[in-house]
Amino acid sequence: MGENNIAGFNDSKGKKFDEKAFADLYRRMYPTLKKYAIYLVKDIENAQLILNDVFISIWKNGTIISNEKAYLFRAIKNAATNYQKMSKVNIWPIDSEEEATEIIDLKETPAQAFQNKDRNRVLYSLIDQMPERRRLIFYMYRIDGFSYKEIAALLDISVRTVEDHLVKGFQFLQQKVLQNRSEFR
Repeated sequence: MGENNIAGFNDSKGKKFDEKAFADLYRRMYPTLKKYAIYLVKDIENAQLILNDVFISIWKNGTIISNEKAYLFRAIKNAATNYQKMSKVNIWPIDSEEEATEIIDLKETPAQAFQNKDRNRVLYSLIDQMPERRRLIFYMYRIDGFSYKEIAALLDISVRTVEDHLVKGFQFLQQKVLQNRSEFR
């Protein structure tokens, strides 16, 4: 449902902006996106602000969205990430280097931290090679922590389809990791 819709536009050939189609998109997607935003930022008011910013941006720019759900979930995720980065910057201003305390993780040496960061970079690049839908489901499950049932409800697909995408995603990663063993040692 809504997979190939072009949000905000009534006639996809004429590309004429349609207020009614935009209002319909907002009405249909707002509740689901609000839950997702609340999950990401852990605050109802900030989640609503993020959602409003995303929808205002779509409205102002007359953005053509060919895959509504994927686009909106990604936009909310990016906006939430930006919000969290900004809130961290604003909450802890450091006036001088003397005020900055050094945090030492005794469990991980700098070499291990670098190696783990490099492994994660390779792993994320492998995940990005997955088909778009599988990648979205994989990120929602492994990174965002959604359950199979939540993902199925958000993406309007069956739980079995979610399971199938995750199994194929894990098989793909396993195959790629085995092919690139040297990078994961």
